[in-house]
Amino acid sequence: MNTGYNQLPNYYELLGIDSKASQEEIKQSYLNRVKEWHPDKNLDRSREAEEKTKELNEAYHILSDPERRKAYDRMLQYTKGKKFAEYINDEVFKNKIKKAYPALKTALENVRELYSIFKDTVNGNYHLHPSNLAMIGGGLLYFILPADFIPDFIPFIGYIDDLAVLTTIMNSLKEEISEYRNWKEKKGVQR
Repeated sequence: MNTGYNQLPNYYELLGIDSKASQEEIKQSYLNRVKEWHPDKNLDRSREAEEKTKELNEAYHILSDPERRKAYDRMLQYTKGKKFAEYINDEVFKNKIKKAYPALKTALENVRELYSIFKDTVNGNYHLHPSNLAMIGGGLLYFILPADFIPDFIPFIGYIDDLAVLTTIMNSLKEEISEYRNWKEKKGVQR
C-alpha cells in the first residue's frame, strides 16, 4: 500500500551523486548502491533492503531517461525539498482556475482531474508511479506559477501554454487517467 508522497524524494542524494552527474555516473552509482542494498546481502534487514532497492530502481528509472530527468529536475527545483502542499493545494488551485479567462474554463475542467489524481496520490489514497506523479506535479506547478513561457497576466494567451503542457500530460497518461477513473468509481460504489 502506498504511504503517499508528501515530499519529492531527492534521487540525487539517494544515489550519492551531484545533480549535474553524467549518465555514466548515474549508472555507476546506481549499480554500486543496488549491490550494497541487495536483499541477499542484507538478510538481517531484508525488508529495509527491499524498500531501498525499490527506491534505487525508481531513482535510476527517472534519472537515466533525459526527458523524465528534465521533468524531475524541474519539479525538484520548484519544490526545493518542501512539501507538495506548500505549492499545490486546494486554495492555490481554485484561485488559479477562478482567474482564468472564461472561454478557457471548460478546458480547465480536465485540469481538475489531474489535480485530483495528484492529490489522491500525495495523500496516499491512490498509487501512481513516481515518474507519472512528477510529470503531473510539474505540469500543475507550471499551471499555478505565473512566470512561465507566456506570462499568465497576458489575457487569454497567457493560459494557452499552461493548457498545452497539461493537455500533453493528459494525452501521455490516458491509460493511467482511465485507471484512476475506474478506481474512483469503485471507491464511490464501496461507500
